[in-house]
Amino acid sequence: MRKWLILFVFLPVITLAGYLDQPKCTDCHSDLIEKAILHTPAKEGCETCHGVNIKEHPEKAPKGLFLTDSIPGLCYTCHDGVKQEIDTTRNVHQVVKDTKKCMNCHSPHSSDVKKLLSADKKALCINCHDREMDVNGKKTRNIKQLLLTSKVIHPALNGGCTSCHKPHASTENYLLISAFPTEMYTSGKKENYAICWECHDSDLLDLAKTSTATSFRNGEQNLHNAHLKGLRGRSCVICHDVHASNNKFLIIDKIAFGQWSFSLNYTPSDSGGSCAPGCHGKYSYKR
Repeated sequence: MRKWLILFVFLPVITLAGYLDQPKCTDCHSDLIEKAILHTPAKEGCETCHGVNIKEHPEKAPKGLFLTDSIPGLCYTCHDGVKQEIDTTRNVHQVVKDTKKCMNCHSPHSSDVKKLLSADKKALCINCHDREMDVNGKKTRNIKQLLLTSKVIHPALNGGCTSCHKPHASTENYLLISAFPTEMYTSGKKENYAICWECHDSDLLDLAKTSTATSFRNGEQNLHNAHLKGLRGRSCVICHDVHASNNKFLIIDKIAFGQWSFSLNYTPSDSGGSCAPGCHGKYSYKR
């Protein structure tokens, strides 16, 4: 009887000692959580996202360390709003669907950048947009090369690409945060160019005469209004590059028109300028 009593008394102690002998995750993986911004599940404990088979980890490396769900399902456990956005929105960023999915852009443990991004916003975007791509039949430009070789950068980019684009999905074309036309000619309604009014004054579209709303004017004749108004108004991109250009006011060098390409022949002056594109002869304006 005494023998069984002794064993009963010491059994819990032996079990507890065995538990305390188990290594902590941070004994080996402290580097994963050393950055300034810590992912909330990483604060709560590794088992929030990981299951661990002590018999196989670390001897059999990742085989004993598994996610409790696949990506992006695991991420959607907390970020259900992002899941709904992606599932219900017509334009989804291709990177969301690529192999690493959420981890193409986000660190799962910690980061020095807000939103747990794996790099600064602009740098992160041009990691992919450093070449021309064909996505679902639509071609994207080499934005990195454009930014590196251009003299004039659109100030909107100072806030990063998300100043104009949504990172996951958008109801608008080009993943924009608000509307912009896809056609070269479109109705000159203010709502068709909503993205522009995030920074610019819509008076440059609305007012036929002004001395303040725009510098693109002949006297007080608003030449933005003259180009944009009507059922077949000219889109901003006929004359401007929305990212960067070598010309003042982000004026482009050439415009593609079907299979043709022609120069705008824009020449600025101290009080105005002139242009002579293929759509009309040389016109000059003076403020």
